[in-house]
Amino acid sequence: MDFRPTEDQLALAGAVRDVLGKHRSPGTPGEEVPETGAGGVDVALWRDLAELGVFGLRTPEDAGGLGLGHAESVHVFEELGRALATGPYTATALAAPLLPEYASGRHRVGLSDLTSGAPYYLEHLDALDALLVVEVVDGETHVFHGHSQVLRVEPIELRAEPVPHPVDPCVPLHRLCQKPLRGEIIGDAATADALLREGALLTAAYQTGIAATLTERAVAYAKQRTQFGRAIGSFQAVKHLCADMMARAELARAAVHSAAVLLDDERADRGEADLPAAATAVSAAKLLADDAAVANARAAIQVHGGMGCTWEMGLHYFLKRAWALSLAYGRAAEHADLIAEAL
Repeated sequence: MDFRPTEDQLALAGAVRDVLGKHRSPGTPGEEVPETGAGGVDVALWRDLAELGVFGLRTPEDAGGLGLGHAESVHVFEELGRALATGPYTATALAAPLLPEYASGRHRVGLSDLTSGAPYYLEHLDALDALLVVEVVDGETHVFHGHSQVLRVEPIELRAEPVPHPVDPCVPLHRLCQKPLRGEIIGDAATADALLREGALLTAAYQTGIAATLTERAVAYAKQRTQFGRAIGSFQAVKHLCADMMARAELARAAVHSAAVLLDDERADRGEADLPAAATAVSAAKLLADDAAVANARAAIQVHGGMGCTWEMGLHYFLKRAWALSLAYGRAAEHADLIAEAL
């Protein structure tokens, strides 16, 4: 199995990075949080990424998409993580292969997982045109397991209260007051499992991007910041911090790309033979990527010293986003249980 990126995959990642570079990022040093539209979405960035086709990556070509796989998607989401792009990118990308009308990016789609127990939170509610809900049937509660189904509901019909001070200040958050009372059933338990599994993979790729860009920023700062007449990067303690950051980021990246290839192989075979292995690989990737993003954010703040704690450096945005994403598409304990069951 060859995990090296192809020229086309590198070109795709470069194109996404170029688009993201034309827009302000909330983590850019010395800049305030960029203004966004309703629901905390940068409308201009969303439009540019939609024109690039990122939402229809895995939608078949005959349905208006690009017909690519998870191996390409993780490259895109790693770049989104590097730029700390804000919006319902994951849910919209997940919905497009299931409902091709969303492949163009003209609609913003959210996803609410109601399988892990209350309270239920929803990001970017005011920006959503549609919402997919994964709910449990017959009272079972376990991510990736049990009797579940996928509904499509109208966001305007939801009863939800805004959260005044969410952990991530760039992501508006609402708490659902009650589960959706009605909706269109668009998928069974297998579809629900696939959505959550693929969502975990894309979130892990985003977290890998966070871990990687924080490593680069910490190393760059350690090279130019001087103390006692020397660059702080020459001090052994700082070297160890940066080396650990690199190791975590690269390990997470390898796990994410391995899981993506396994999922693509399972899809190509149209069978269940490799699905347990792919699901386990996704859980391992999510665990490693969550740990890398959170730990690297803390380490980057430490390398930057007192400046790392200031709003001007923007490092806290990465830490808060990493914290929030570590709870999305399955928490650490749930993924660890899945791996344990496989063993």
